[in-house]
Amino acid sequence: MQKQNLYSMEELVPVMTSFFAEGKKVMVTAVGNSMLPLIRNRKDSIVLTAYEGSQLNIGDMVFYKRKDGKYVLHRIVDVAQDGSFIILGDNQTVTEKGIKKDQIIALPTAIIRGKKTVSVTSGEYLRYKKIWTRSVVLRKLHEKYFNLKNRIVKKFKRTFKI
Repeated sequence: MQKQNLYSMEELVPVMTSFFAEGKKVMVTAVGNSMLPLIRNRKDSIVLTAYEGSQLNIGDMVFYKRKDGKYVLHRIVDVAQDGSFIILGDNQTVTEKGIKKDQIIALPTAIIRGKKTVSVTSGEYLRYKKIWTRSVVLRKLHEKYFNLKNRIVKKFKRTFKI
């Protein structure tokens, strides 16, 4: 079995940035579940290109550095009055506010799943982006419903010692 070298994002970002400066793209393997169902943990890869200050829109995915130093790929769901972005993972319901343009490092150009590559400009992806971005309120209501249901079931079980 071949030994794999594992590197942290903190180690990889400077290398990625140097590739971006040369006009190259970088492919990284997704880690985490925050972008499900679109991007699967350790199964899908994302092709990134440098963010060079272009206009960003609601629904765009961005690779950015949080103030705590963590690197994340999430989606813009709104723009605040001060021009900062409100960001949300596709599999999340709690937004992250105050993301500034200078925190954004790269933009995805494609998602690779097995032998299939989906461009972020393809009709298939754009339909997903439109539906998923508009479903944020429904997803929050869905989560509240299931949380309430689970609390009621637990209380019922405790009350009746089931």
